[in-house]
Amino acid sequence: MIASKQEYLHSLRKKLKNNKDQDEIVLEYDHHLSDLLEELYLKHQLDEKAAMILVLDRFGTPEEIAQLYTEELVVTENKTKWIFFFGNLFFFTGGICLTIFYHFLSFPSIRRLWTFLTSIPFYLILLYLFFWLLLGYEVGKEFGLGGKKLLKKTFYISLAPNLLLMILVVFRIIPLTVFDPLLTPNFILLCIGATFFLYPISILGFRFGTIRSV
Repeated sequence: MIASKQEYLHSLRKKLKNNKDQDEIVLEYDHHLSDLLEELYLKHQLDEKAAMILVLDRFGTPEEIAQLYTEELVVTENKTKWIFFFGNLFFFTGGICLTIFYHFLSFPSIRRLWTFLTSIPFYLILLYLFFWLLLGYEVGKEFGLGGKKLLKKTFYISLAPNLLLMILVVFRIIPLTVFDPLLTPNFILLCIGATFFLYPISILGFRFGTIRSV
């Protein structure tokens, strides 16, 4: 029976000896354990041995945690990475196709859709921010605290098309009139500002996801 935090972390480190993210995972669980034990000490007046019983019930055993990081995970890293890459690419190419259809086809339904979408730019940004929040959450939930490197890799790969389009628009390689009336100067600045928040938002989702994974 594990009777202390140090014993728990020592056992966890041993179980993760073949995991390349061993140190990072153990450090993160060290923080989680410290927070939970402090709460149990203050609110329930438990000693460490009694508190560890509740810790095991909440977090699981070191063996169970280590199992989350084995190669037998149902969802592989590559699958997750490419799902979100193509999800973001869907937004990207969908916008390009709609723009092309709007300028070269005279279908009333296309024009109504274009008019509707260009009238709600703020909500489009919120929807897109939610996509990146979901990215972090899913990586955290599926891979736990050891998924941070995967999150970074997935984020940068998925973001590449967006940065390319932003460069083409900012330097006027693609005329702003192509996206009228959506791309006003204020909206462009808002998009650039929102881009800087995409990774912090993904990290926020990742933190929520890791809580669900323990």
